[in-house]
Amino acid sequence: MSRFAWEPAARADLRRIGQEQALAILRALGRYGRTGIGDIRKLTDDPEERYRFRVGDWRVVLKAEGQGVYRIYSVDHRKDAYRM
Repeated sequence: MSRFAWEPAARADLRRIGQEQALAILRALGRYGRTGIGDIRKLTDDPEERYRFRVGDWRVVLKAEGQGVYRIYSVDHRKDAYRM
């Protein structure tokens, strides 16, 4: 079973979006943590070796820290998720 550690900025991102979308994201992360099922891919050309987890139009940027722990860095709409 995986665990998720939230950065303060990611928590703020989640609070900014609608409740329905936020709950869908939390359910999808919980399902991924229990079963490993979800749309997750490694970001290309990312020196920090982070991943994106897709939930509808929303993207969760996270990084595997070992021992089943993922650190969540941001939650953004797909139009804003990859802008640096």
